[in-house]
Amino acid sequence: MKENYEDKKYDPEVERLADLLARVTKRVLLPVAIVIALVVVVLLVGCHKENTSEATLSAKVTVTVNDFTISQEEFPETKDTPASYTGVKAMTLAFFDANGDQAYCTTQLRADNTTYTTFGQFELSLNLGSYTMIVLGYGSEVPMTVGSATEASYTADRCRETFVAAQAVNVTSTNPLSLSAELSRVVSKLIVNSTDPRISGVDSVRMTFSAGAKGVNPQTGLASSSNGLSNTVAISTNVGATSSSASYLFLNADQQSMTVTVEALRTNGTVYSTRTVENVPLQRNAITLLSGPLYTNASGASFTLSTAWIGDTNRVNF
Repeated sequence: MKENYEDKKYDPEVERLADLLARVTKRVLLPVAIVIALVVVVLLVGCHKENTSEATLSAKVTVTVNDFTISQEEFPETKDTPASYTGVKAMTLAFFDANGDQAYCTTQLRADNTTYTTFGQFELSLNLGSYTMIVLGYGSEVPMTVGSATEASYTADRCRETFVAAQAVNVTSTNPLSLSAELSRVVSKLIVNSTDPRISGVDSVRMTFSAGAKGVNPQTGLASSSNGLSNTVAISTNVGATSSSASYLFLNADQQSMTVTVEALRTNGTVYSTRTVENVPLQRNAITLLSGPLYTNASGASFTLSTAWIGDTNRVNF
C-alpha cells in the first residue's frame, strides 16, 4: 500500500514542540547523571574509609620493662632491671583487646637469646584500639599460660617467684608508641627449715597449702582460685646437714592464714614423715619461715605456732 505523504506535511509547531522536549530532557537527565556519579563517588570514598578504619590500621609498639620492685627479708625495698635480676628466667607480654580477645602474646627466655634482642624489651605492631597490657616476669623456663587478662598460670610442676604489671593501653594513631612497665612481686614465699640432719634415702620435701593457687589474676596480683596446691622441692643439702626448702604461691588476699602440710619424701616418692601446721600466716611479697624436725619420724608430735608478724618475715616453729 502506498504511503500518503500528504498526511506528513511539515508543521512548524510540531518541530518547535519537539525541540523544546529535547532541551527539557537534556536538562533533566544531566543533573540525574551527576547525582548518580556523586553517589558512586561517596560510596567509593565511604568504602575506602571503611577499609582503612581503626580496625585495620596498626602502629609499632615498643614495651620496655624498667624495673622489678623487690622487698627483701630485713632489707629495704630495692629495684633491679630484668637483665640484672637473675631470679627472673622468663618474661611474657600479652595484649587483650576491648572484647577480651588475645591480640598478642610472646615469651622471652633468658637462657635462649634467640627469643629477644634485649631481655625485657619487646617490639610489636598493634591495630588501633584499646587494650589491656599484661607483663609477667617469673623464675621458670617453662612459659606461663596467659588465658585472659585476668588469668595466668604455671603449667610446670610448681609456682615460682613471680612479678606482674597490668595497665590500659590506647593505640590512637599509627605513630610509634613506647610503653614502660614496672613489675611488682605478687607471690608469698614459704621456707621450711629442718632442725635435724637429713637422712639417707629422703631427697625431697612436699608442701601442701589448703588455700591459694599457682594461677594469678595479673590485674589484682591475687590467686585465681582458692583450691590450694602442692609443691615438691628437691633437697639440695648433703646427708647429715640440716635442710632448707622454699615454696611460692599466690594468695587470695594480701594477708592470709592457712593449713600447711610438710612431708619428707623418700627417693621412691613415698612419705617418710608428715608435719601439719594450722593457721600459718602468709603475706604477699613476704617470707614465712617454718622450722622444726623433718627427719625424725615421730608420730603424734605436737607443734607450737607463733602467729605474730616479725618484720618482713613470719617465723613459725613446729
